Amino acid sequence: MIGAGAAARAVTHSKTTRNLLIVAAVVLLVVPVSLVALPISVVLAMGAGVFGGAGGLCGGSAPAVAAGRTIDGYGPVQLRIAETIISVGQQMSVPPHGQAIALMVGMGESGLRDLDHGDAVDNTTIGVFQQGASYGTRAQRMDPPTAARAFYTRMIGVPNWQTSPPTVVAHAVQINRDPNHYTPFWPPAEHVLTALTHSNQGSCSIPANARAAATVLVAAIQQGKLNFLEPRYEQQVLNMAAGTATPDCAIDAHILQLIVVAVHSFAQVGVSDLNRRCTGTTPGAGKASAHWKGKAVDFYALDRRSLTGADSLSVQLIHVLDPFAPHGSGIGQSDCRAIAGVRLGSLTNFTSDFPDGCNHQHVQVP
Repeated sequence: MIGAGAAARAVTHSKTTRNLLIVAAVVLLVVPVSLVALPISVVLAMGAGVFGGAGGLCGGSAPAVAAGRTIDGYGPVQLRIAETIISVGQQMSVPPHGQAIALMVGMGESGLRDLDHGDAVDNTTIGVFQQGASYGTRAQRMDPPTAARAFYTRMIGVPNWQTSPPTVVAHAVQINRDPNHYTPFWPPAEHVLTALTHSNQGSCSIPANARAAATVLVAAIQQGKLNFLEPRYEQQVLNMAAGTATPDCAIDAHILQLIVVAVHSFAQVGVSDLNRRCTGTTPGAGKASAHWKGKAVDFYALDRRSLTGADSLSVQLIHVLDPFAPHGSGIGQSDCRAIAGVRLGSLTNFTSDFPDGCNHQHVQVP
């Protein structure tokens, strides 16, 4: 725990210094790319079985297609195939990012239809993923669950598939003539995944109070899933779990709960800032920042990829956290997204956004 005296002596980091720290942390970050299972006692305490196996407890609910629903031009029949693709991914413990890649390929190859023919280039490929004979018999390739499992099996064998551009991963599996063929299908794939696994699904069982949430995060730290830019921010979480945090070093329970959701939704989570009153640092908005009240968190990396607030993982993080954030919560990096031409789409509980540095994703609660 950092006491008042230590906080008073703390050196205020300049923007440049913090940027260098974040870059260095991302470069040096070494974590397992596969998800590490929580102790059974923790899973039971948080409500085991609420979601499927993908991405951890909060990695996505079991997909469901409402009657007559259309998402990004894909109708009920196509969405039921998407539902199958997602379900198979969850059963195989493929995280949401991988499920989105599979949806992207299904969209790019067949428009999420179980076609019994190929195209003018190769009329021997069939099914949702337009798979050739090396994937199995005709019946196997025409069976969406079997075809999806075959795709995932090859996808997770692609080196660095979790950190490579989605279209590159897809091309490595499909060997399409154009390696960028799948790029236009990435946004709708993310939209469909989010809609089918999070729409009207605001009930993920998470720890009920700050200390319980911090205890889950301590386990994530020990497993290497949760990393901090600076040890003193990690110490804040340790003190919250131990019940020894002073008022000036407390972290809002909602912030800790949102970090728990992130930890269970991604293979690795990197946090750069928490309570700045505790550390005596005043970058950015200074004492007016929600960080000064322990009501904000900055995520600088997910799945060993640095965040900009406008990249696909930042957008995915925002949509993953939205159902669990208190209504009236806010997010940063609006200017970064505007410059990149990125739109977030519909959000329920994040009701405000504002400009911030493009080297992390800021999240704050009321």
